[in-house]
Amino acid sequence: MKIILFIILVLFLNSCTNNKDLKVIKNQKPSWLNNPTKEANGKVTAVGCAFKHYKGIAAQKKLAISRAVDEIALQVNVEVTSNTYRTKSSHSSSKMSIESLQKVQNTNISTTLMDTYTNNEGEICVWLIKNN
Repeated sequence: MKIILFIILVLFLNSCTNNKDLKVIKNQKPSWLNNPTKEANGKVTAVGCAFKHYKGIAAQKKLAISRAVDEIALQVNVEVTSNTYRTKSSHSSSKMSIESLQKVQNTNISTTLMDTYTNNEGEICVWLIKNN
């Protein structure tokens, strides 16, 4: 009986220790966040981030991806123009629209989403690599 209790105690303490280690790893910033080209093996790469969006997480992630694509387009000499329009009414509601115009001459930009990171404040960052 004592051996069974001892085994259960050891398993319980081991699972608690592993969960703490996983939390530390989860909260660490990925290395690509500050230096995306280091892990890109010479490919064109970019990071795009977006804070919480009023339309939800899907719109927030889409905005982060759009920002990263715009950055990649700038790196490959594609002219990018982005405009953000925000209007507020007297009833405390707001509306925002984002417009992005790329002037491309026989250039296709294809990217791969390599990783996504969400920090403690809810900001989503994505890491894109341009496909050859």
